Amino acid sequence: MAILVDTRSGQAFTLPARCVLGRSSACTLRVEDPRVSGEHARISWQGDRWEVRDFGSRNGTFLNDKRIEPSASVVLAAADRIALGDVAVAFSLLDASPPLAQARQLVTGTILLARGGLLPLPSEDEPEVTVMQDADGRWIVEAGGEARVALDGEVLKVGSEPFALHLPAPIAPTVDARDEPPDIRSVGLRFRVSLDEERVEVGIELGRTPHVLAPRAHHYTLLTLARARLRDEEEAKLPEPSRGWIAVDELCRMLAIDENKLNVEIYRVRQDFGSLAVQNATAIVERRKGVRQLRLGTARVAIERPS
Repeated sequence: MAILVDTRSGQAFTLPARCVLGRSSACTLRVEDPRVSGEHARISWQGDRWEVRDFGSRNGTFLNDKRIEPSASVVLAAADRIALGDVAVAFSLLDASPPLAQARQLVTGTILLARGGLLPLPSEDEPEVTVMQDADGRWIVEAGGEARVALDGEVLKVGSEPFALHLPAPIAPTVDARDEPPDIRSVGLRFRVSLDEERVEVGIELGRTPHVLAPRAHHYTLLTLARARLRDEEEAKLPEPSRGWIAVDELCRMLAIDENKLNVEIYRVRQDFGSLAVQNATAIVERRKGVRQLRLGTARVAIERPS
């Protein structure tokens, strides 16, 4: 992730995909200096590079002590120095790596960063709303059992807390197909369940590299979704796109939990898979558009029966 450092104070800022600098309270990074215009300049991610653009400011924007032409965009590199209006008001680009999705709490200014393609709000401990990427690279907001496309710059109100979303739209690099990690839809899962079903271990087939997730309480939710998927796969009465779906209310009843707890369980499952070398890991639990239904994201499932 890209880091911008204030050369005067040494304070570091994690750059969102689009960062407006200036004196206005509406700016992403507010700079309280009379030499700086209300909306002075913008640093933005262009899919494969960072650029800085002056907004026609009165006192100019400087890159490595050279003034940028108004309305012109200039490519940035690590260690570049960006000055606003005067060389004393300057920032250094410490890291020029791609941005992460983030949410800024508008009251406190606290920044929350996405990890493993997941951005939980208001916190990891209470993921009432989850922002995540789908298989098509779009950012999705999941809240209240519904999913929709997220918009860069939109404000989400989670409880009484307002969060502004800053979402990158990266261009995926070309990869060697031999080195490409598997997609979650091709990953195999093998469940080992104790007789009392209190202990659920999840084995994951990642090519030639098996991986085992230590037993966790939320694995029972994954097991329940796997059973629905396996039942429909074995019966083969439905086409694949219709197999394995369970209504949210029914799933809550089966697990004896409420929907808030279910959302936490789903977040924990996605978090587990987000830490692995798997494409589209958040789709390990899919949410059906237009209806309140969930299913396991892979059809390759095996459950070892307790002996």
